Amino acid sequence: MDIEALITTYMIPWGIKIVMALAIFYIGRMVVSIVVRVVQKILRSRDMDDILVSFLSSILRWVLLLFVIIAALSQLGINTTSLVALLGAAGLAIGLSLQSSLSNFASGVMLIIFRPFTKG
Repeated sequence: MDIEALITTYMIPWGIKIVMALAIFYIGRMVVSIVVRVVQKILRSRDMDDILVSFLSSILRWVLLLFVIIAALSQLGINTTSLVALLGAAGLAIGLSLQSSLSNFASGVMLIIFRPFTKG
């Protein structure tokens, strides 16, 4: 097999896939940062606590970045169905193992949201 046939058969299609995946990742990161900033402004305009705004925006950023990474991997031709199933199973296992801790954590978040106590 000569070099020209190798380039046209493998390198050009894979090069296009890699460029498209990088473009999806880069544009997706920009969109994620814009969405997170907008959500932060909305939450701060509703007088949410800064700790809660930071926590929710961090979770939103990681979830959206996970979707962007899955989209970029899918563009490369990687089967993402098994990856999504693995992430779902891991989330279920972690959720069940930390059930009591997560309920205490959720109670703390509810205390921050509703602020039943005041300084005084």
